[in-house]
Amino acid sequence: SGVSAGTEMMLYRGTYPNFTEKKWPQWREYPVMPGYELVGTVVAVGPGGVQDAGGRTQRDSLGPASSIVKTDIGEFKVGDRVICLGEHAEYALVPAVLAAKIPDHVSSEEATLAVLATTAIHCVHRAEIRYGDTVAVIGCGVLGYLVMQHAKRNGARRVIVLDMNDERLAVAKETGADAVINPGKVNVVEALKSANGILADVVVEASGFPGTTQQAMELARDRGRVVILGWHTEGMRFDFGEFYFHELTVVASQAIGPEAGLPYSYVRWTSDQSLKWAVELIADGKLTGKYFKPTRFHFSEIEKV
Repeated sequence: SGVSAGTEMMLYRGTYPNFTEKKWPQWREYPVMPGYELVGTVVAVGPGGVQDAGGRTQRDSLGPASSIVKTDIGEFKVGDRVICLGEHAEYALVPAVLAAKIPDHVSSEEATLAVLATTAIHCVHRAEIRYGDTVAVIGCGVLGYLVMQHAKRNGARRVIVLDMNDERLAVAKETGADAVINPGKVNVVEALKSANGILADVVVEASGFPGTTQQAMELARDRGRVVILGWHTEGMRFDFGEFYFHELTVVASQAIGPEAGLPYSYVRWTSDQSLKWAVELIADGKLTGKYFKPTRFHFSEIEKV
């Protein structure tokens, strides 16, 4: 079970934003059961059926006593190893559309990346990266790191990563970043121009730290695109003139993307489709977390961590 360095640490520190009370009430109302990067083995399935495009379950001949449950993206049976959006627990009950099967050769630890990789997929779709674009990613935590890899696969000519941590930047460079910048050591605008010739076509703010929204706008070229991906627990402030006179487009990108079950004719990449694809990319070695050194601990040691 992977621990989120963003959402879950906000819960722990008491900085979880108030504006989410209608979106995810389960993390604001007692008892709070955090966690959403769970790998496990299916020990039981609910009533058999196939979900239609509206997310409704259509009963079929399998009936309620079936050992298989079907969805639009595949079927699940007892014994399958899956990644799912389940809480930290020995047993978790989750809808089948929030799970994806894991191939045998993919480790459980690496599979936990698939959930954040789903969020990164949605971000890249929101970014509308054009073939040959330069993409700047602010923040190289796990999420920014995954966005970088997705952007490279989506046709970006050059991806430039910014982070205050030189170790993170070294990992980014080793796994595909064309250039890295430490904002604490250089003028980021001049460094980006030096690395790229012009400012970025697309800037993804993936850190959530105060001041990075303004920085993102300064790094975007005229009529460029800024994507706000990182969680911001404080109100965002930025220079209106930077936004206005450079005619920037600013968009938000939420976690995991559109909910499962929406009609594909209108919403092609729902969260279930993205989760399945994320697992495929990890399985094919096209999306990797092998350069990370995760901290491992038993659940009984949680207070020490």
